[in-house]
Amino acid sequence: MARFLAIDWDETEFRYAVATLQNERIIVRDVGVVPIDGEEFDSPLDALAMAVHSLCKEEKIGNCPLLISLGRNEVEWLQQKLPPCKETEIPLLLKNQVLREISGSTEADPIDYLILENSAEGPRVLALTISQTFRKSLLRTFRSLGYPPMRVGFRAINAAELVLHNLTQIHEDDEDPAESHLVVNTVGNDVDLIIIADRRIAAVRSFRLPAEYQQKNLAEEIERTLTIGLEGDNPAPVRHLIVFGEETNVELLELLHYFSKSDWTIRFLNPFTLPTVSTNKSVHDPGKFAPLIGSLLIQTQKTTPSIDFLHPKEAPKPPNYTRSILLTFVLLLIVCFGLYHWNQTDIARMEADLAEVKEEYNKVSAALQRLMPSRNVLWQSQTWESQSVVWLDILKDLSEVLPSGTDLVVEQMTLTTGPGNHSRAVGSISLSGMVRDPSVLMELQNRLQASGRYQMLYQSPSPNPAGGGYPWFFRTTIYRLQ
Repeated sequence: MARFLAIDWDETEFRYAVATLQNERIIVRDVGVVPIDGEEFDSPLDALAMAVHSLCKEEKIGNCPLLISLGRNEVEWLQQKLPPCKETEIPLLLKNQVLREISGSTEADPIDYLILENSAEGPRVLALTISQTFRKSLLRTFRSLGYPPMRVGFRAINAAELVLHNLTQIHEDDEDPAESHLVVNTVGNDVDLIIIADRRIAAVRSFRLPAEYQQKNLAEEIERTLTIGLEGDNPAPVRHLIVFGEETNVELLELLHYFSKSDWTIRFLNPFTLPTVSTNKSVHDPGKFAPLIGSLLIQTQKTTPSIDFLHPKEAPKPPNYTRSILLTFVLLLIVCFGLYHWNQTDIARMEADLAEVKEEYNKVSAALQRLMPSRNVLWQSQTWESQSVVWLDILKDLSEVLPSGTDLVVEQMTLTTGPGNHSRAVGSISLSGMVRDPSVLMELQNRLQASGRYQMLYQSPSPNPAGGGYPWFFRTTIYRLQ
């Protein structure tokens, strides 16, 4: 079971309650009042911290979450009628009003609020704020003691929450819990008056009683609040009065009966006798512990508290796309890195395959180069065979038309099968040598063409520098036609 320490204080003392929470029940283990000696310390907060530290050491209260209830001296508030607006717009509207109307407030000060009334003309709101410096001091002081604050609430609201969560049990059978109630919480010289209507907090007053005639002044303030009632059009009258404490306060009871009308009901409420609270201790003046029991009860509900200065209600923050952009960028970077790694792996594999292909190509190319001469011989032989050319007959025909050795000398003769440069040719003979006169070549050409089986390409001979009996060089091709 979770254990909590709830405290509140004024100038002379602080009140505490140590309790464990089980389901929706509060089991109070210890409760009491400890005086605060503020003369030895520079600030009231230091004096409070020392008093809390001494109590926890003496009562052997181990480290546990702290629930703080602030009184009227630590909290500034402002009741404001706002124009029609969305609830998400209320925090910003209230911050502007607080900065304008509460002197000394800053942008950093936490502001929480309570909607007292919702109407078509706009909500009526109670804004509460504390100094940011004070909040930081609270956190720093109690964290150093080992009691980190879990919630910092408002004493009057905590007392009202205690009534709200127990309205059905408090009322008698013939009373309607939804009717308006005035809740009176007295702690030292401070008084909180809270009006509850239709099961919600509708108005809050907080003030300090004078040193003299406190009960009489309290009764007068109660009577005035009951008479004025709620704001708004045709509000329901406040007919029920709930005072935290016991009926042993005879003076207050007599004054209330003196001021009360016949239709008022007056009920004294001991917070330790509620069905949701149990304790085996006898508590003196139990009414002053109502805010502490209320803060513990809020903790059992597992709902958002009405007022919490550590986690105040704020306007929704504009969407922050930085995280999304960063995640998208990281994801894109991972994808790009994956693609790069995959490409590099694929490229390395392809380069290895290419190296193997190149190596195989070089082997095949070398083998082909070695086989090329044999291939050419085979090709020429096949071509020669396929033409069915009888070269001896061609040489015989050629020997019959060639001029005598005194006119022409053949130095080189090349026989080639196939058409070559002539579509009708089945073979060709290339001749080069020396000739006595160009007319000898022309005569040879005429003889070959006259046979109808040969065609000779005539090329003009070139002079032979050596002169002699053969002053001309020649080169010509004779085709054997089909």
